[in-house]
Amino acid sequence: MQKALASMAVVGLALSVVQAASAATFAPMNVADLSALLPVNHQPQCDGKNSFFPLQQAYRLQEEDVDTTAPFSSATGSCLTARNVGYCGVNMGSGNVVGQETAPHYPPVTDVSCPDLPVSASSTSPELVTVVPGIFALCSVNKSALTPNATTTDFRQRLNVNAFATCPAGFSTPFVRNVRLEKRIPFQPKCPGVFSGNGMGGDLVFDQFGGNIRTWWALMYSPPGTRFILRLTVACQGIPSAGNGGKINIHIDEFEWRVVVTSDSLLAVIDLLHSNAISTSEIPCIAAEDVYLALREAVSRIACADPGVDQQDRLFEAEALVIAFCAFGDCFIAEDFFGTFPPSNDIDMGGAFGPTGILDTIENPCCCKLLVDLDNLGHALNITTPGP
Repeated sequence: MQKALASMAVVGLALSVVQAASAATFAPMNVADLSALLPVNHQPQCDGKNSFFPLQQAYRLQEEDVDTTAPFSSATGSCLTARNVGYCGVNMGSGNVVGQETAPHYPPVTDVSCPDLPVSASSTSPELVTVVPGIFALCSVNKSALTPNATTTDFRQRLNVNAFATCPAGFSTPFVRNVRLEKRIPFQPKCPGVFSGNGMGGDLVFDQFGGNIRTWWALMYSPPGTRFILRLTVACQGIPSAGNGGKINIHIDEFEWRVVVTSDSLLAVIDLLHSNAISTSEIPCIAAEDVYLALREAVSRIACADPGVDQQDRLFEAEALVIAFCAFGDCFIAEDFFGTFPPSNDIDMGGAFGPTGILDTIENPCCCKLLVDLDNLGHALNITTPGP
């Protein structure tokens, strides 16, 4: 089935013709919104109800059985295989083999009993990086694939509208008349300076159209509730054998993705913020190892607690932990945060900010991200209700 972006001639179809072709499927007239004239095909559908595709800010790596040691190579003067694990000197007992950690670098994610919480990869694998950033990527094609008779390949990516355009039964040959991507970032009362919404308590909305649609989005600092909505206005030709010869069906195909938060996804975010460096400091924004371990345990205690007051207390304890050891600054100046740089593994008391374990700047709002995720986790678990 050939699908393509419609020409201006198709876009100029008279509305009266469209109405005559499929009048029974149109929504009531709304002069303020012409799209209300068209039926909307919402995707995905769950039990007959409109739903969304869930996105996470970070995802766990799949655990693999790997050989964490490699024989020494006299030709290169190094190990044949580089491993992202801790180093333990040289293991002379096995020849010239670099000693590497074969057990997890960090202890299990929690010291409390919680059989329902997924086990962190960092508690079962020697790999130091246990998660990858969440990415929202829309199906794409090379730009040259959209150019007739292109002689060279242009690898710049454009939205593949073919993957999203559909036709109802009895119609075929969809033509995309226009396409729009809408990103909605909700206001976050826990960090209104970073996630300010539209300034009036509503969503901050960005719209992109046609060839200007971005198809690759990093989600590490996307607050839960962030929505991506793709809408395509599609015209389909009637199939004569189905009794629709000469008819045209015009509708909107709508797809929605939404950033969500769970106990395990928040643990993955904590691991991610403990992996990525701030500027050239080569230390992560969760700088103190004791704070990192305490954060993992605090989140797991939320998931393990009995629903009700106990679970709410664990949520408030986790929020207090972030606030107590966070240093908020406009930009990262190592000497201001730590005094003598670099810091040790533990909470640092040498800088101007007092006890510092987590770094928060305008470009890396780690503390705000953790507070916002905890707040939304409380809503998701029905511990708290939305609001300041």
